[in-house]
Amino acid sequence: MEAKKKSWLGALFAYAEGEKSRLVLSVVLSVLSVMLGLVPFYCMYRLICLFVAGTASASGILMWCLWALAAYAVKILLFTLSTGTSHAMAYTILEGLRLRLADRFLHAPLGNVENHTIGEIKNMMVDKVENLEPPLAHMIPEGAGHVVLPIVSIIALACIDWRLALASLVTFPLSIICMGLTFKISGKNFEKYDHSANYMNSTIVEYIEGIEVIKAFGRAGVSYEKYAAAINDFRVFVVKWLSSTFATMKLSFALFPSTLIGTLPVALALADKGTIAAPEAALAVMLSISMVGFLAKLEV
Repeated sequence: MEAKKKSWLGALFAYAEGEKSRLVLSVVLSVLSVMLGLVPFYCMYRLICLFVAGTASASGILMWCLWALAAYAVKILLFTLSTGTSHAMAYTILEGLRLRLADRFLHAPLGNVENHTIGEIKNMMVDKVENLEPPLAHMIPEGAGHVVLPIVSIIALACIDWRLALASLVTFPLSIICMGLTFKISGKNFEKYDHSANYMNSTIVEYIEGIEVIKAFGRAGVSYEKYAAAINDFRVFVVKWLSSTFATMKLSFALFPSTLIGTLPVALALADKGTIAAPEAALAVMLSISMVGFLAKLEV
């Protein structure tokens, strides 16, 4: 599994040849944007400290509010720049890849080309190439930030109290078990999905391209039945597959980002015992909340 993952990543970076500088820039901007997203939580912590200590003043409150607002504004700006850079890079790569595929088909022996159905060729030229857009434009740059923020948050929780860091991880093992069950139930459905999708694509393209001839010879009813049956079979297969994994998949998605389940009771217990101060307990809860959205996106 690890070897396959490395080969997949290697192939993905091979497609990014000539665009690596923009890829690195988008990753850096994404990570900086995510890190700045923690600054408002720290500002809120300092405000709570001021109120607890009884030293809150209008100038102090305004200062920390402005710091939080400035950090959030820069976060949005950096994320926008990261997204724009990654999408420009991704679609440049997709354009080059489709041109290379078209050139290969033009120079390949006719017999080799005819061995592939029109659905397979359409699936390869359109769908599979388009499937590279999410990893290049989203998963790599945004995923870097989604990984970094939980790590930094867990380290910050450990600095407050190591038990808070452990409590934030309590749902991870259960989520991994549920995801493992999902893959086990799926079995060979991934391979069947590709086969069913290729057949459906072939039927759709053949029906659309031959519609004039089909109508001329009065075969519209028979051809449409084949076309409709292919789509219906694909729909039935996908619904049946997703229904069989619905419970375990949804449990995994729900448990993985639910860091607050462990952090909140532990933070309240430690604050009640006087092990940590009330502002620190509030900060621990905020750090835990900050991880929820990023962990949810990371799992997807």
